[in-house]
Amino acid sequence: MSGASASTPFAIFDEAIRDSSCLVLKPGLQAIKKGEGRGRIVADVQERLLGSAAVDDDCQPAYPSDHRWDYVIGYQRTSKAIAYFVEVHSAETSEVSTMAKKLRWLRDFLLEASQKKLAALDREYHWVASGRINIPRHVPQYRILKTTLRKAGLQGPVERLVLT
Repeated sequence: MSGASASTPFAIFDEAIRDSSCLVLKPGLQAIKKGEGRGRIVADVQERLLGSAAVDDDCQPAYPSDHRWDYVIGYQRTSKAIAYFVEVHSAETSEVSTMAKKLRWLRDFLLEASQKKLAALDREYHWVASGRINIPRHVPQYRILKTTLRKAGLQGPVERLVLT
């Protein structure tokens, strides 16, 4: 456990990831692929990063055909560990339904017994655009995004996410 006290934000996030059924903790933002979210996801204060895990890659063997979420990033906000669940995905009208499936998968994943400690953390769900954002206000998918997905906790899409 890296010698950290069991009550520190790092220790709490580390234990939540270790107890998960398939996640592997990496230092800082190292779980984020270079061609995907690096540069689009940054920490306001680097020293508050608690680590990250590549949910999509780590859970692929257990959920091979599911619409898996991309990442979870731990960040220390005040004296608490916050889990930022981040999906780096195309922000096009046609992808709103895919994001709904991914969010549903993530919420179901967090209900599993082996994710109990991870689910107990304060958490946020974010959609970071992998390119431009093209979801016009007049299309039905925009309404779905702004109502159904917002009520489920999804924030975004944004071009850049700053962890605070």
